[in-house]
Amino acid sequence: MNIVLVDDHPLIRSGLINALSASGLKVVGEAASVAEGLAVINSTKPKVCIVDVNLGANSGIDLIRTSISAKVDCKFIVLTIQDDLETLNSAKAAGACAYVTKGAPIENLIEVIQSISSSDQNFVKVGEFKAQSPKKNFQLTEREIEVLSLLPSGTTAAALGSVLFLTEATIKTHLASIYRKLGASNRAQAVSIAISENLIPKK
Repeated sequence: MNIVLVDDHPLIRSGLINALSASGLKVVGEAASVAEGLAVINSTKPKVCIVDVNLGANSGIDLIRTSISAKVDCKFIVLTIQDDLETLNSAKAAGACAYVTKGAPIENLIEVIQSISSSDQNFVKVGEFKAQSPKKNFQLTEREIEVLSLLPSGTTAAALGSVLFLTEATIKTHLASIYRKLGASNRAQAVSIAISENLIPKK
């Protein structure tokens, strides 16, 4: 099964390629933007495209909408940190077949790929979703929200780095930035604030 990845983080793409290849899935192309993604999809004709929502100044939802309008024979899976119902519904309306949050295990993503490629089943969603938007703008980056969403698991900085394909030092830099932006002095405070402000779902 041929797959294309569209994500603006090279390390995320690299990690996904390794994980999917180890499961017998074939990644035939990758891209970091909507324009690159459309070009790669057109040239490789994949059966499945895994696309992030945030692609720099553009949206992966626009890529899906454009591809569907052009009658591209490909099924789209949204893989993103965005866990709000508004974004999920926008992806569904654009023509996505599935929506998976980046906090989900890679095994879940592989199961979704296999299920949508072998049938015309209904829209699939994997993850916990919230209806509310954050109460305040803490100006967290997408990567910081990814790190923040994994903090409730209590895992170490090194383990977080392994999950996100980042070094331990980079994770610690992100944690310092998260604490500063949230006004937290430690991990427990950061998690408490994040949950109360609807930045991450309550576990």
